[in-house]
Amino acid sequence: MTHHIKSAQTIENIYDSADLITQEVLKRYEGTPDPRLRELMLSLIKHLHGFARDVKLTGNEWTFLMGFLEETGKWCFPGRNEFVIFSDALGLSMLTVTQDYKRPLHATEPTLVGPFLLEEAPRFEMGSDISGGAAGSPMYARGRILDTEGKPVARALIDVWHSDERGLYDVQEDLQKTGPWARALLTTGADGGYAFWSVLPVDYPIPQDGTAIRMMRATTGRTWRPAHLHFRIRAEGFLTLITHIFDRSSGNLDGDAVFGVRPSLIADFIPQSLGKAPDGKVMDRDFYTLDYDFVMVRG
Repeated sequence: MTHHIKSAQTIENIYDSADLITQEVLKRYEGTPDPRLRELMLSLIKHLHGFARDVKLTGNEWTFLMGFLEETGKWCFPGRNEFVIFSDALGLSMLTVTQDYKRPLHATEPTLVGPFLLEEAPRFEMGSDISGGAAGSPMYARGRILDTEGKPVARALIDVWHSDERGLYDVQEDLQKTGPWARALLTTGADGGYAFWSVLPVDYPIPQDGTAIRMMRATTGRTWRPAHLHFRIRAEGFLTLITHIFDRSSGNLDGDAVFGVRPSLIADFIPQSLGKAPDGKVMDRDFYTLDYDFVMVRG
């Protein structure tokens, strides 16, 4: 039997130099049917190969990176996405948010979503205590959801979540056992108003048990976030608004590990003495109040 062996000179794709490798990869992906996906993939390949070429990436470094990515994936589960923490820490999240969310100047600024959003948060009536037993000083937050003309946005869905006085979120404990706390889904009425009781958020470091903290300790050394409340606000006919409200008294406003602070999102969490709260509730201990209105963009 005669075997016909194809000559190396007749092989269509020859990968015997760094430049040829990149050219052949680009040639293959140029056939991607979807135009936007083709644009994304070709640019990614060019920049990724350019990075490897620029730093002269070694085999050992590539092996470490692949293992590091694998380990990072093991820290991802509902309510915790370690890759999002990397995106936040590298400024990619804020860059994307800034260029993607078009708004007039007086509309509320967006910021990053963070790694701890839970879909299907527990629903609460407006004005309820959403703390779920979380430790911390009592806090009463209220305000309005408005459009850019100052009109109230009815039936807006407000997701709110935040840390307790330890700087931890519910998803950082045994969520199946303890259930969610300091987390809620609220729905505005015709007046667009919102109100809830919870506990005062505090400054906290990013999770200490994953892979992102290793990268940050080895590079910037900035690992703390200023105290804040997370909000995701959705309403029919409006762009979804994902943002934070930051505590003006925080010591980490100038050094947020994930670049999320914007001046317009800094507010006063005002200390109040025991007595009657704004909603008429009589408090037997000191508490805090926050007043903040959100302006949504139609789209």
